Amino acid sequence: MRQTQQTSIEAYKEMKPKIGERQLEILKALKFLGLATDYEIAKFLGKDDPNYVRPRRFELVNKLKLVCYAGKTKCSVTGKNALTWKLIRRKNDRFKSNSGKE
Repeated sequence: MRQTQQTSIEAYKEMKPKIGERQLEILKALKFLGLATDYEIAKFLGKDDPNYVRPRRFELVNKLKLVCYAGKTKCSVTGKNALTWKLIRRKNDRFKSNSGKE
């Protein structure tokens, strides 16, 4: 392989978005739950406050494009209508954190 191609590949790998630990937790929760509200994700993660989830879920939707809006449904935690979220599936999805853990 030419040196230029190798350095381009290395540069691309460095530019790929890094996934933080909490983002990884949310991705794994959605992988297990399928569709879920912020409250449902928080409950799955053992938290009472959906604000534990929202900032990182927002990044997963808007910055990393790994999660998307999936409609509205009755939340199993609050009993109210709420936005639901789902993974954007890509070929060979395997979620790793910055530390390399899966």
